[in-house]
Amino acid sequence: MKTHLFSALAIVGVCLAGQADATMYTLSGDMDVFQATTNPANVGSGTGTISGDYDDDTNLLNYSVEWADLTTPVTNMHFHLGAPGVPGGVELGVPGPWSSPEVGTNILLSDSQETNLLSGNWYLNIHTGDFGGGEIRGQVLVSVVPEPATSLLLGLGVLGMAARRRVV
Repeated sequence: MKTHLFSALAIVGVCLAGQADATMYTLSGDMDVFQATTNPANVGSGTGTISGDYDDDTNLLNYSVEWADLTTPVTNMHFHLGAPGVPGGVELGVPGPWSSPEVGTNILLSDSQETNLLSGNWYLNIHTGDFGGGEIRGQVLVSVVPEPATSLLLGLGVLGMAARRRVV
C-alpha cells in the first residue's frame, strides 16, 4: 500500500511541476560608451545599469535604468532590437522627461517584442545632446527566475520516488 502511495506522490509531483503556466524573468545589463555603436570614439565616461523583470503570462515588463557621468543631459531613450554590437530599430520607447533612475512599470509587450526580448536581442540606448544617436548602450540580459511552486512540486516528486525506492 505504501508503495502505491509513494508512486502516486512521485507521479503527481513530477507532472504538476511541468504544468507551471507563467515564467518570470529578470532583466539586467551594464551600459557604457564602449557598447555604443553610435559613439565610435568611445567619448565620455558615462555608465549605467538596467534591471527589471518580465512575466510571460501577463506580458508585463517592469524596468529601472540608472546612469551617471553623461556628457550632456538625456534627450531620448529606447530599447532597440539588436544582438550585441549590432544596431537596430526601436522596439520600445522610454517616455521622458528622463532622470536617473528611470522606472517603467506594467508595460504590455506584443508577442514579437516578447520574442525579441527573451531571445536576448534587446539593448538600451541613451541619447544625449552630444550623441544624438546614443552616448551609452547596454545589452539587456534575460534569465529565468525559478518558480517556488514548481521547485516544491518537483522536490515532492523526487522525495516520493526516493521513498518508494526505500519501501520496495
